[in-house]
Amino acid sequence: MKLYLNKIKKTLVLLGVLSFGLNSCYYKPFIEYRLNNKGFKKFHKSERIAGDNLNPARDYKVNRYDWKVNVLPRKKSISGKMDIFFTTTSAQRTFLFDLQKRMKITSFLCSVENAKIVRKADLLYLIFDENIKINKRLKLSIEYKGKPANVAGEGPIQWEKDKEGRVWISTVTEGIGPKFIMPCNALLGAESDSSSISVTVPSNLVVASNGRLISIESNSDKGTKTYQHEITNRINNYSLSFNVGHFIELTKPYKDINGVDRELKFYVLDYNKDKASRFYEQTSMILNEFEKLYGEFPFWEDGCKFIESTFSAMEHQSGIAMGSDYENNWKEYNTTLIHELSHEWWGNSLTGEDYCDIWIHEGMATYSEALFLEKIYGKEAYDLRMKQAIYSTKNTIPILKECGVLYNSWVNQADQDIYSKGALMIHSLRKVVNDDSLFFKSLFLIQKDLSKQNISSHDLILKFNTLLGKDYSSLFDWYLNMDKPPVLEVYIDKEEGLIYYKWKDIIPFYNNGEVFIKQEDKILKLIPKTEYQAQKITDSIPFNFLIEKSIYYTIELQKTK
Repeated sequence: MKLYLNKIKKTLVLLGVLSFGLNSCYYKPFIEYRLNNKGFKKFHKSERIAGDNLNPARDYKVNRYDWKVNVLPRKKSISGKMDIFFTTTSAQRTFLFDLQKRMKITSFLCSVENAKIVRKADLLYLIFDENIKINKRLKLSIEYKGKPANVAGEGPIQWEKDKEGRVWISTVTEGIGPKFIMPCNALLGAESDSSSISVTVPSNLVVASNGRLISIESNSDKGTKTYQHEITNRINNYSLSFNVGHFIELTKPYKDINGVDRELKFYVLDYNKDKASRFYEQTSMILNEFEKLYGEFPFWEDGCKFIESTFSAMEHQSGIAMGSDYENNWKEYNTTLIHELSHEWWGNSLTGEDYCDIWIHEGMATYSEALFLEKIYGKEAYDLRMKQAIYSTKNTIPILKECGVLYNSWVNQADQDIYSKGALMIHSLRKVVNDDSLFFKSLFLIQKDLSKQNISSHDLILKFNTLLGKDYSSLFDWYLNMDKPPVLEVYIDKEEGLIYYKWKDIIPFYNNGEVFIKQEDKILKLIPKTEYQAQKITDSIPFNFLIEKSIYYTIELQKTK
């Protein structure tokens, strides 16, 4: 049996290699990224061109996306038209857009005559005969079609079946970018001021998307329906999404922080109606706590909606994707729901300037889980959530990666520290500030002052420093740019019943800072230096370092001191 299984395995590997080899122009970046456990270190020239925020060909402002897409479930393909309205910000004759090369352009039209499109891999160059003047408003229309890439079941469109064997489709493009399913400007900072999404599907299916549903058009001669959603707010490009399935709509009332009556909407598969309704009872409490922490929900104009998706979750602005488990993992609450809802502030309202700044999205959303649990269940719940973050952090590469490049983030585990380590960095900042009133006020004011803006890591650090009244740059520099957090070297002398400890390096932001050891109900407080100190312990009783009660650090056990 083992030999037979090995033969099957080798055959599958060979077929996989042949498949990837035939399509290497599509799949090579994903293979490289998936197999590299230390993070994606080498970038292709095209990825540097596409991700360069200072590229003169990106000197334009996206005013609006009007996206029309026809979804063909049987063929697992799409055809569409994208109207991009944009305004030039410098005089140029060449403007750069993005569309993954599997998507074939069938026609294009520009509001200025004599324009042409030149494709280089995933790059679209819109070229004119002469410079276009600054502040010129243009319209580019691109019709296209194709079968989006899929690698080992991962892809920007997930073609699934629900439990009753019916069509169920979700899109997810964070990291890889929406260029895999639509023409766009792939830069994270290139947010459109408004957008519309029109999705045509077989008439027995329902479409749920970002924004507010403004029309459903029946195309009886074709057996299809077209659902149009309007988004009036700025939106980061990977948030643009659609979901297709046998959905029904649930609604729940909510009174916002200003006393205004609102309505929360939930699009769930029909057979999950009752289970989903019970699960989403928690939403009002979560939303209320976040409005207290961060201010008014940012997108009431576009609504607050949750959509049952084929994958676990995604923070699609005003149309949050949630999986089908409908189970709580923390007493009466679900931390994934908490995480994704917090993204409406951290990631969607306040958005990173570059993909290297994604820790702002994921680190702050993960930390928001701990803050919510602390509000509901107290400090022990907060500490436990931070302890979980410690266990899940890899510390193999910095969480602030190279800026100015466009890269995908499918599966690679090294990049996941943007979640837990990002949260532990903000936890450490709170410990060092040692003034919760000031700390929470800073979080609130950051959201108030930077609402619906793109911001770099550097700018956010300066904002924290200003609001907190002290320079914490060294703390951010350590956690963002070092592979590992501060290291506490520990040597245990069992014969003497002593523990020796010291910081491996000087910790500039934690001079005379405390760490804690617990033995049964007794907690010992240590203040490490860069030279060894000793502390008496009871050898027969196990002890634990309570890392979650101080700044985030790691422990290295020494054989000799």
